[in-house]
Amino acid sequence: MMFGSPTEMINEERDYLDSLKTEPTKKNNMISINSLSGGKTSSYLAVHYPADYNIFSLVTIDSEKCKPKDKKIIQRVNDKLSIFGFTEKYGEFIATAEDDKILKVMFDLEQMLGKEIIWIRGDSFDNVNKKHGKLVPNMERRYCTSDMKMYPIANFVYNHIMPQYEMMPVFSNVGFRYDEEHRAKKERELKSKIIVGKRGTRNKWDMVFWGVANYPLIYDKITHYHVRKFWENKSIDFQVDSNCVGCFWKDVQQLRKNWDNHPDKMEWFAEQERKSKYNYKSKTNYDNIKKIGLQEEFYFGTGSGCQAGFCTD
Repeated sequence: MMFGSPTEMINEERDYLDSLKTEPTKKNNMISINSLSGGKTSSYLAVHYPADYNIFSLVTIDSEKCKPKDKKIIQRVNDKLSIFGFTEKYGEFIATAEDDKILKVMFDLEQMLGKEIIWIRGDSFDNVNKKHGKLVPNMERRYCTSDMKMYPIANFVYNHIMPQYEMMPVFSNVGFRYDEEHRAKKERELKSKIIVGKRGTRNKWDMVFWGVANYPLIYDKITHYHVRKFWENKSIDFQVDSNCVGCFWKDVQQLRKNWDNHPDKMEWFAEQERKSKYNYKSKTNYDNIKKIGLQEEFYFGTGSGCQAGFCTD
């Protein structure tokens, strides 16, 4: 195998980054979606880059100990998920793997936008882990985003948007900022393996090209500074730490902090890990993380750095 010279490799990397700053051509009749995570950046995306659909894919867990204390918010979540049959398919919402604040954030954001946010979901995190042989996701097996974020979105596009407009793919806005352009993928085609019909009594699966990734915050050079300044003095109370509280992408110190802030949810993550052949992180486990000390100088609340772009902020 031949490798290019250091200069050629640098030029190739520069061309790649430049390509991310060039907005792909959107056909006039192409349907657009905003993929929302409930964090400040994707919410900024929803406010400043209106799309035909705003979609939020909720990560759920089947833990009664982690159930939100507010019964009204539980009912509102079930009402949202029932619109497109997710409550009927997967059962009543019990809890989320994220900070419960995200639930109210999504309702408040919908009010601010004056436009519907569609709530969708896949199978619960518990069942997804069971389907993968009672394993837990990690850097080598990052199935959590594909199964609980990308698959539900692809399935919704295929079953609800495509039949209505008789067209695919959609133009999918992803909330990667200019100061994190390294997370954006050069390959713009979004593909997922989903159920497309029946073969006799069995489900027929196929790899479907359902979306074209678009990075408007990169094109317009929107950084963390712009996002933070916009949300100052706004009424929406965002969670300090975005995404699943036990996400393996998070720094060990953030996970340790989350043991203090979300003990029941971190215990759920640790319990899943105890059943697994592998750990979330290669050099430690979540029970050991609980025992370490906190570093006062650590900058908490940085979220996680997953490259997929559908669950991280």
